[in-house]
Amino acid sequence: MKKILVGLDLTKMDETLIRYASFLQQQFKLDKVHFVHNIKRYEMDEVLEDLVGEKDIKALIEKNLLAKVSKVIPDGSSYTLDIKEHDSTEFSLKDLAGERFIDTILLGFKQEEFGTAAMSQKLIRMFKGDVILVPEGAQLQWNRILVPSDLSAPFQIVLQKLALFHKLETPPEIKILKSYGIPSTFFPYIDDKRAIEKTRKHVEKQYQEVQRKFAVSKDIEFVARYQEDESVVDVIEAESRKMKADLIVMAAKGSSKIPAVFIGSTINELINTKPFQAVYIVK
Repeated sequence: MKKILVGLDLTKMDETLIRYASFLQQQFKLDKVHFVHNIKRYEMDEVLEDLVGEKDIKALIEKNLLAKVSKVIPDGSSYTLDIKEHDSTEFSLKDLAGERFIDTILLGFKQEEFGTAAMSQKLIRMFKGDVILVPEGAQLQWNRILVPSDLSAPFQIVLQKLALFHKLETPPEIKILKSYGIPSTFFPYIDDKRAIEKTRKHVEKQYQEVQRKFAVSKDIEFVARYQEDESVVDVIEAESRKMKADLIVMAAKGSSKIPAVFIGSTINELINTKPFQAVYIVK
């Protein structure tokens, strides 16, 4: 993490994102944080146009956001603010990220009815770097990190990212989680308790092989959780609350053979669920 771009949208979420960006700037000794807001002109209705009149809406927005940012980051030389005008916010952020050589983008993680889940999904598909989704009121600490994974090839990318966290002043507690299930069609023909236990042992053996192959630290805890009738995201949320995790770290794509332009089904479901924790999506 060397350069971060923060998407602001003139809502209460901005305050959380600005504080979170300042936290990351201090943790990773970043020279600058890059803030951006995109104006969609076609979304401005006639009433707003009448209220604004001849005033420069771009200048008004810039003044508003600078006031918000300066309250948290007083040093004006340690951040930039861009006001863009584009019909597509995701393309606007992607293009600016390319110009500034950004490796990580921060977005607000909101409930579906108030948020921009579709925009987040599109941006994650298009942007080559990482994306962090930050819910309102997120804790400004990374003391406990949960890493859900299917232990497929993309897990190696996540492991490389975890090495970054060990460089923090206080390295976090890390737990790797794999949820597993057994197709219900098999249950009429098998002993379900025995099958669940046997599958759990198979998953633990799979992790041991991954641990040896990629030299995963033995200080990192691993847990296998049976899904029962729950979704993968349900299991992740329950384990996150149990662990009191500050951050969830996941690969953008799982074991599917679908091209990398698509994101995994678990990430899709997570983006569209009620936010319960900050999520670091690794490319």
